[in-house]
Amino acid sequence: MKTLIARLIGILEIAGGLFGLCIYAARAFELRAPLAFALMLLGALAFALALAAGVKLLEGDERGWRWSSWVQLAQIPILATPFVTYGWNVGATAGLVVRLGSGWSFGYRLPSAEWMLRLGEGHGWFLGINFIAVIAFLLLRLARR
Repeated sequence: MKTLIARLIGILEIAGGLFGLCIYAARAFELRAPLAFALMLLGALAFALALAAGVKLLEGDERGWRWSSWVQLAQIPILATPFVTYGWNVGATAGLVVRLGSGWSFGYRLPSAEWMLRLGEGHGWFLGINFIAVIAFLLLRLARR
């Protein structure tokens, strides 16, 4: 069971990490504003970390389990305020989002590689959770024991 969990999560991280790294590294060099460039480059580095974590996880390395846990943990929150917006998913997402004053929505995407980190550009308040990241995080923690 431990091997199956490592393979499933590792494949998602490798596929999403490679896809996101290619997309967001290319987008970073199209931007002219220094802050937008830095935030997009940070996203590309996050996808590179997810790719490395997936490879290490498939190799059975202990660092792969630790890195993958952190990668999954970082994908759980979806947040937007007028001050900061954050969301990240690698490989797949199934999220529930609650918008203040507007209700809620549920969405999913497979394959998915999204990076959203913006400062001072929010257009409202919402809070969400990525259920696939929650499940993957819990499976990694339980299987590691």
